[in-house]
Amino acid sequence: MGIETKWRCGECHELHSDEDEAHECCQPSVTEVYVCPACQDYHFDEADAELCCGVSQERCPVCCRDHGASSIDAVAIRVAGHCRTCKPHFSIDQQFTIESNFEQISGQFVSLNR
Repeated sequence: MGIETKWRCGECHELHSDEDEAHECCQPSVTEVYVCPACQDYHFDEADAELCCGVSQERCPVCCRDHGASSIDAVAIRVAGHCRTCKPHFSIDQQFTIESNFEQISGQFVSLNR
């Protein structure tokens, strides 16, 4: 199940699977949007759609475990190249970056030392 691209009618905001359908709907401008496969909510940025319900997965290259794209383990993979499960130790700089990035994504602070 992946992120679906749709087009939104600029006038009535109806979503269409085909860009031409969206243009013909009310003859307004059309906006490309990205639809979360889990909740069917649309987003203007593909990355936001991927993070919406955490459906996309981030695979750890060390242990091959899958983690939700918005999890702290996914952030650790992007920053340090591994998750907390296979290698729970990070440098101080990596730890700060992981905690800071996760807080920006989720709005909650999680300490890697607890």
